[in-house]
Amino acid sequence: MKPVVVLDKIMETADRLFYEQGFNLTGINQIIEEAGISKPSLYNHFKSKNDLLLAYLDRQYAIWFAGLDTFSESYDTPLEKIMALFDFRISRQIAREYKGCAWNKIVNEVPRHEVQVFENVAKFKNDMRMRIVDLVVRLNRPKNKLLTDEELVQVIYAELESGVMVAHLTKSHTALENAKNIIRKLV
Repeated sequence: MKPVVVLDKIMETADRLFYEQGFNLTGINQIIEEAGISKPSLYNHFKSKNDLLLAYLDRQYAIWFAGLDTFSESYDTPLEKIMALFDFRISRQIAREYKGCAWNKIVNEVPRHEVQVFENVAKFKNDMRMRIVDLVVRLNRPKNKLLTDEELVQVIYAELESGVMVAHLTKSHTALENAKNIIRKLV
């Protein structure tokens, strides 16, 4: 069994607190206390709370896409992999008790001058969208379909994003299930 290192304690605690109670309501002293570390230990790894936030976003990015890859590896066709995007989001919402999207929560808390934070969030959202683009292209749909490939990408992306928001508001994944069924019909 791997020993728990200080950085792991910091990141696990920041992950939980930033997601559960928000970035602005989470203080450095709370992270230090709940991680069971000293203040110098934290500052050996991060110069500021914003540096910790950027590390948190990097960690979220890696965890999210690794989780998606693992979750969808048993799905074969591009359509199945598109449906897996919805199933993955549903599974994450259930596991996280319908508390929403970590990325959306952060951008609602930090000021616009925190450019790096917004760039990290934009990268995550764009990379997710590019996954959808790749899958839609691989569908090899006839050109005379109701929606162009680009329009279908936009609808899938919007349904995923809005479905997570509605799941957060309603504490139910019904909107994501409905969106998945709509997308299946549109493909």
